[in-house]
Amino acid sequence: MRILVTNDDGIDAAGLAALASAAEGDGHEVVVVAPSAESSGSASSLGVIRDRNRVTVSARDIRGLSGIAAFAVDAPPALGVRAACSGAFGWKPNLVVSGINPGFNTGRLVLHSGTVGAALTAASLDVCAAAFSTEAQSVLGLDTTSRVATSVIGGLLDAGLPPVAVNVNVPALPFPELRGLSFADPGPVSCDDVAFDFEGNSLALRRRRNPPPYDDRSDAGLVARGLISVTVLALPWRTDANAESRVVAAIERRWIQARASFERANTTSACRGARV
Repeated sequence: MRILVTNDDGIDAAGLAALASAAEGDGHEVVVVAPSAESSGSASSLGVIRDRNRVTVSARDIRGLSGIAAFAVDAPPALGVRAACSGAFGWKPNLVVSGINPGFNTGRLVLHSGTVGAALTAASLDVCAAAFSTEAQSVLGLDTTSRVATSVIGGLLDAGLPPVAVNVNVPALPFPELRGLSFADPGPVSCDDVAFDFEGNSLALRRRRNPPPYDDRSDAGLVARGLISVTVLALPWRTDANAESRVVAAIERRWIQARASFERANTTSACRGARV
């Protein structure tokens, strides 16, 4: 299976390398196509489009990922995804994964996320996709989300790779401390947000955290309680009526298997330690 990995933080972001490494783990062919620079908040924008525009594309090496082809595109992530899914690179992906974003993409703020926008762009071209996010500036969050991504990718493959867009938010907790995985819709309030202030004639933007409480049944509510939040995003076009239920069941199975495997490994390690 060929997996396209992208993000909205730029090709040098740590989260991109972590996700590409996780995607490659089961022997899949991985190709990276990501913005050459920060593109957060670009949603599913293609940038400025004019007939015969030229967009610079350059081959790149990503530290620690030898053998993975990587391309930096001077455009938002959605343009790179749309180009790849349309065959512009000489191949088409079977699956698109986006992230790992440093900051949760929950609530109605997902409308503006370049991470989520890349996944939605893939789904619009009938390619299965998933977006992954965790706590900002958290190495632990990247590590745990990488492990969760392996289960989600496996679940999407088990479900037959339907053309859906899945949004995954993972708390920055050690893997064994995650309280579970659950499915939820975007709530009215996001974990992370953007605030605006005027400074002279300029509009200053700053990131901020919306404090709890959140709706317990929402994506933000799940994350705040230490659960992985998974959302099969509603698409504004007609889709396979059974796709969401297949995806939900398959991801849940993979998650249960991952937790059981982790617990068996820990039990075996503890027994060996007791015999020493």
